[in-house]
Amino acid sequence: MIALTGSDSPAANPAPFGEPDPSRDAARAETPFPRRRDLRNTDKPYSPDAPDFDPSPEAAESDAEPPPKDYGRAGRNLPAAIGMGLLIGGVVLCSLIFLPISFLFIILVGIVAAMWELANALSRSGSLVSRVPTMVSAACMVLATYIGGREALWVTFAASAGAVMLFTMVERRKNAVKDVSLSLFALTYVGLMACFVVYLLTQPDGNFYVIMFLAAVVASDTGGYVFGVLWGKHPIAPKISPKKSWEGYLGSTIFAAAVATILAVALIGAPFWTGLVFGAIIPAFATLGDFSESMIKRDLELKDMGTLLPGHGGVMDRLDSILPTAPVALVLFSVLPGYL
Repeated sequence: MIALTGSDSPAANPAPFGEPDPSRDAARAETPFPRRRDLRNTDKPYSPDAPDFDPSPEAAESDAEPPPKDYGRAGRNLPAAIGMGLLIGGVVLCSLIFLPISFLFIILVGIVAAMWELANALSRSGSLVSRVPTMVSAACMVLATYIGGREALWVTFAASAGAVMLFTMVERRKNAVKDVSLSLFALTYVGLMACFVVYLLTQPDGNFYVIMFLAAVVASDTGGYVFGVLWGKHPIAPKISPKKSWEGYLGSTIFAAAVATILAVALIGAPFWTGLVFGAIIPAFATLGDFSESMIKRDLELKDMGTLLPGHGGVMDRLDSILPTAPVALVLFSVLPGYL
């Protein structure tokens, strides 16, 4: 009789009946069954003979998404941030110089986008912010302010608050009080604050006041960023925004005061010292605006409010220092000599 050998043939000397066969155990140890790879979410067919097939856990980990890119102390994609900033700044400046009424359209687009981002962010808290009513109300407030002034603004704001409450009541929500509160907060934070900029625009030579105000805020942000990246060592409020430092605040004040003084004299013809006062006060409220949004994002576990602006995040991330500073700028223009 010819003895058959191999892992698939009977053993030449089989084990006694009732005892385990050691040859079969050895064969199983020599040729382990290959572990299957989870290919349900890929288009690649399963093939254990493929040269790049590796069923080990390390291979599965290599298919994971790469970690977010580290931009170092800059904290952002600096070329994209500079390019987007120059583009937005150029569009805003041209609209205010050549056709001031076109700036109203820019405000409407920015406010509606910011309201959408803020409503989405606040909804992460478990409540439902009324997106459509708040967006429509904010747009109506902007138009009412441009057409009818302060009186029209307050009437529209009161009517908008009633509309938000009515909308929530009709939907019969379970957390109606919290939903209405967050909706009114979003309407006030974005819509009402933006209307102060619109009111400035309606004043004689209002486009110059808006240019000076926006330039001071942008200079404050730029100076704070430059000084913070280069020399920032002492954070102001590390639990809220660890990257905001006293050195950065110094840079904000220096940049804002310089820009405001130049524009106050050259653009409006006001005394130079009023520009220094304006530039010294604006960074304080711009920084508070940054802290306010940072507090909201930290509580909601967000890095940015959106992704619409490369290098900057969302629209709300660019308006965080402008919106809370707008009423302060209006008050300063009203009390300082040489302005309103």
